[in-house]
Amino acid sequence: MKKAQIIHNPTAGNAAYTKDEVIELVKMAGFTTKYVSTDDEEWETFSKNEMDVIFLAGGDGTVRKLASVLIEKEMCDRHIPIYLLPLGTANNIATSLGIFKKLNTAYSNKEKEIQKFTCGKLKGINDENFFLEGVGFGVFPELIRQMKDTGKDDETSDEKLKRTLRVLLEILKDYKAQKAKIKADGLKIKGTFLLVELMNIQYIGPNLEFAPNANVEDNFLDLVLIPEEKRKAFAEYVESLVNGNSEFCDIRDFIKVLRVKKLKIKWGGSKLHVDDNLIEDYDGKKIKMKMNSKTLEFFTNSPVYKEILKGKLEA
Repeated sequence: MKKAQIIHNPTAGNAAYTKDEVIELVKMAGFTTKYVSTDDEEWETFSKNEMDVIFLAGGDGTVRKLASVLIEKEMCDRHIPIYLLPLGTANNIATSLGIFKKLNTAYSNKEKEIQKFTCGKLKGINDENFFLEGVGFGVFPELIRQMKDTGKDDETSDEKLKRTLRVLLEILKDYKAQKAKIKADGLKIKGTFLLVELMNIQYIGPNLEFAPNANVEDNFLDLVLIPEEKRKAFAEYVESLVNGNSEFCDIRDFIKVLRVKKLKIKWGGSKLHVDDNLIEDYDGKKIKMKMNSKTLEFFTNSPVYKEILKGKLEA
């Protein structure tokens, strides 16, 4: 019987799933288990255990925590495959991989069972040297800042996503666009922007698909730009999402996307984000980003999901 290391964020999804419930789901799929909670001190020592696979129960932030451990301990080269159980609010990484909570969408039609996930490499920001989702400037760092201390214990994931969109709409009304100097694969870009994002996955923030052609294993990143003059169209798009009328909107009305391998940027503001981590003391120095040699491996089309997701994870 294969050995599974469970890594669980017990607060994900407003603590909807307990330790015992997650362990039982994995055992039902035919694995012997070892369990650690990301709330435990020194939970990272799980890496000393022998394992065949990792079950990661949590959201995007929990995926980053695991990636940080695997990269730091140089375990990426061991190619330990990960079953991702999406228990967070947005679950943008899981969604980009085609993994959903509901069984009818989780068991995808992809031919490959394991998908490689190439990490981004970062230079010029203290204590941050990699990213999974993306690095960005403008309205999204401000959105992260405003959402940090406004959580509600009885709020569902859908309610939180809708509230996040409303906060973003308010930010857009008076956010001061900033100047940026960018060099992307030799192309020089200057302008005043509401948003600059270098994305590794398709989705950002409250499930906004701003990089629909992003592919986590093609060694390209998607540079997403929203200039100041597109503020009205951007705001109308967000408002349509709040009102449930998004089928009449097209992101191409306000977004420009370039596929790049490496990028250098100087930003006029003081805030940026690396994945979900907010940095509020950016000093305006040049930041360099490119693809990393480190990769994670996720199961995306495994029959195990039929066993895992037919239980309590199926909403």
